[in-house]
Amino acid sequence: MGSKKKSNVKNAGRRRSPLLFGITFRAILIVAAAAMFLSYIAVYVNPSKFSLPLFFGLYFIPLFAINLFLLLAALLRRSPSAWITTVALLPSLLYSEQFVKIGKPEPATVAQGAALTIESYNIGMFSSSDKKLTRQECRTEMAHHLKEHNPHIVCLQEFFAEDYRQADTIFGQYPHRHYHLFKARNGKLFGNIILSKFPIGEKGRLSFPNSTNLSIYADIDHAGQTLRIYNNHLESYNVSFMALVHKFGSGKAISSDELKRDIVDTHEKMKGTFIKRSEQVDQILGNIKKTPHQTIICGDFNDTPMSYTYHTLAKKRQDTFEEAGSGFGGTFRPIWPLLRIDYILVPQDATCLSHTIHKLELSDHYPTIAEIVVPEQ
Repeated sequence: MGSKKKSNVKNAGRRRSPLLFGITFRAILIVAAAAMFLSYIAVYVNPSKFSLPLFFGLYFIPLFAINLFLLLAALLRRSPSAWITTVALLPSLLYSEQFVKIGKPEPATVAQGAALTIESYNIGMFSSSDKKLTRQECRTEMAHHLKEHNPHIVCLQEFFAEDYRQADTIFGQYPHRHYHLFKARNGKLFGNIILSKFPIGEKGRLSFPNSTNLSIYADIDHAGQTLRIYNNHLESYNVSFMALVHKFGSGKAISSDELKRDIVDTHEKMKGTFIKRSEQVDQILGNIKKTPHQTIICGDFNDTPMSYTYHTLAKKRQDTFEEAGSGFGGTFRPIWPLLRIDYILVPQDATCLSHTIHKLELSDHYPTIAEIVVPEQ
């Protein structure tokens, strides 16, 4: 009799275990799906109003990977809850081409007008090469790169010069240039520069409060029409992601309190960065509204396509990677191909002929070159 009771208890336990696991699994699916939906919302929410979704937008790719893994697990288990993750993943199809393009782009129907080739590159002050090159060696390789690809317009962020004479003469095949450079304590110069083969008319800068990031612009006379080029370096994260990766991957014991503190501190700094970038975006768009000319927006946005920054600047514009790129769009070398933060955005009526990401290892970024045709107005 006693053994029969024990058998009944065991059987009841076995019945409860699958039920408990099923409930737990469904809860995990719901939480992961909710996080995925928050990442979609991130592109529409101004972080100065509400910052929470922006973190989910930043983690879009890891969240996508987690939900995909859970979907596969649900299908293997033949779980009826697989629909939760399926619904959560469906909208990602709308955003996939902002990260990766499968196959070669179809030939574009070229509008009437002259082709224009533009390069955008965060050059890392000519000092962040993994090849351990000197600044002069980086400049020499950059000169070879420009000679080989010969873009008409070059927008460099984190440009570095020993003095103003060097800033005025480096890469001499570009006779027209506009820059704004900050002076470091040692007297050296750094900032943004626009190099042009075409004459420059009106030019200016947008200084961001309490920041050495900035936006500069120049009106380029190209094939009889004026185009305004914006070269942007938006607010950088005030945290070193690679330092955090090395810290947590060092094998040293880290207490739960220390881990929690690091995560909270990192996200607080990132929150401030999100807000600053949204204010900088508003400043750029305010300036754009004042010009009668067609505008091209280039630079290091320090933000992914799943962000308010990108979504707001790209609104009513074409992203040259989406229109004419192929393969992975990642531009930040340390974690390529996951992170795309450098862009070239062009007018809606422009034709995008090509978009190429060059594996030039002179910085922690890769340069992007796009060829476009802006129709005559």
